[in-house]
Amino acid sequence: AVVSTQSGHYGRGKKFGQCATDPPGINPANCMVGDGVFLTLATKKDQEEKKEDGLAEKMTKLKSSGQGMVVCRICKGPHWTKQCPYKDTLGVALDVQQDEASTGKPPTRAPGAYVPPSIRKGEVANDTTRQRDENPTIRVSNLAEETSEKDLQDLFKPFGPVSRIYLAKDKNTGISKGFAYITYNRRES
Repeated sequence: AVVSTQSGHYGRGKKFGQCATDPPGINPANCMVGDGVFLTLATKKDQEEKKEDGLAEKMTKLKSSGQGMVVCRICKGPHWTKQCPYKDTLGVALDVQQDEASTGKPPTRAPGAYVPPSIRKGEVANDTTRQRDENPTIRVSNLAEETSEKDLQDLFKPFGPVSRIYLAKDKNTGISKGFAYITYNRRES
């Protein structure tokens, strides 16, 4: 236990337990003297005032720097677009401008900006560039290291025509990693 010498309770009180037979004072085997700890309680009002002062200071810094300010896309005012008072009147004009802009032209990008592979070299993005394999595929795990593609072919052929078998193997050793993907031609298989 840590006892403060300034607490007024230092050395007072009846000892109990294994310390009941100890002489008066502090036994260094089970107690030590520590410094006083002072606790200052702040009210909720004080904390809110500090937050408001800090927020106001940050906002003035942002305004003076000219960066990071919220700008409405509709009226260019200093508020969120969602909260724009002119959303109903000017918002229709903005929608028309966006429709005109989306006539098929790819957006212009800043030099050095990231360009996705689907639209590099002047290609127009379309949904056919990445087609998902719709064939039914199952994952088989907990395979032995000695498993081969022929073993899997023999095992899964009775359930239907197998279009593809991918047996995961270690690049260096060529030993099976313990799982494989079996793709069937039809879902009914």
